[in-house]
Amino acid sequence: MKKFLILLTLAGAMTSASHAQMLITGIIDGPRTGGNPKAIELYASEDIADLSLWDVQYYFNANATPSVTVTLTGSASAGDYIYVASESTEFTAYFGFAPTFTGGGSVNGDDSVVLRLNATDVDVYGSPGTDGTGQPWEYLDTWSYRNNGTTASTTWEAADWSSPGINALDPLGATGVNPAAGDPLHMPIGTYAVPEPSTYALLGLGAAGLGAHIIRRRRR
Repeated sequence: MKKFLILLTLAGAMTSASHAQMLITGIIDGPRTGGNPKAIELYASEDIADLSLWDVQYYFNANATPSVTVTLTGSASAGDYIYVASESTEFTAYFGFAPTFTGGGSVNGDDSVVLRLNATDVDVYGSPGTDGTGQPWEYLDTWSYRNNGTTASTTWEAADWSSPGINALDPLGATGVNPAAGDPLHMPIGTYAVPEPSTYALLGLGAAGLGAHIIRRRRR
């Protein structure tokens, strides 16, 4: 009976871990004055009534403990993109709209970011406690954007992200607003697509099937 309960718990954990209400979908260390915009993009895959349960932790200079924590406020609807930036003026000048939240978040291309719900890690970019210089997740003077269909993870997964490479934004200079999506030099904001619902259905069926298989084995 104990083995049955453990396996069912693992199956449920696998299903729930594949889907998060919100996740990190982009990060940028920009070309404008002061290296701005310095920001992250979050995506809400479901309605979130209370964003104050969520926060973003920033780990600067390879710190193993968070340097800054930004607590979100308000609510979000499924499909919303949320932008957390170090400041508003340069972000707005570059992207053409204001960030959702400001404060903290002054990432320098080698800093890690963790998204949390109720003080529990949900998604991470980078590796807290590690200097990102020379790491696969370094985003110095560039951006990194989550690949469509990938899901939140508490460890950074290289295969989940795309980037034009460090220093890619340098040729743009300190002016210019992000043009239409498709320009390979610019961060493809607001374009992340969640996994198809069938993905979750299959995961759920897989977990249910595992439970049924265990039950059948138990009854023999």
